[in-house]
Amino acid sequence: MSLLAALLKSQNVVTLAPSATVFEAAQKMAAQLIGSIPVVEGDELVGIFTERDLLNRVVAKDLDPKKTPLSQVMSKNVTTVSPSETTQNCFLQMERTKCRHIPIVEGKRVLGVITMRNILEWVTKEMEEENVFLKNYIQG
Repeated sequence: MSLLAALLKSQNVVTLAPSATVFEAAQKMAAQLIGSIPVVEGDELVGIFTERDLLNRVVAKDLDPKKTPLSQVMSKNVTTVSPSETTQNCFLQMERTKCRHIPIVEGKRVLGVITMRNILEWVTKEMEEENVFLKNYIQG
């Protein structure tokens, strides 16, 4: 099973509307132990709010999180991937765009989010499996 397929099976997608406040987003992110929240209108992705947005666009500018809507501080030109994308291409997208969270979308509907942490865990698991295979091969 590919990493994206496994993520889509296991993830509970958390989204918020553009009118939600930064405070609401921070509470959800803390409760769910996630570093980003896709921002949607209806079923359509319109942005993403990340920990980096919180730091650079809210805290550093001394905005009130209880009064600031996500629409004011979210990242709007969101890099996305389709559910059929390879893990390697997801990593290359993250490298190219300097982001650590990419929504997985079908059409404009958010199905999940792939993170740099997901990729690192997947690569580590693949390397461990290859290591076991090679040890078994060498030892006969």
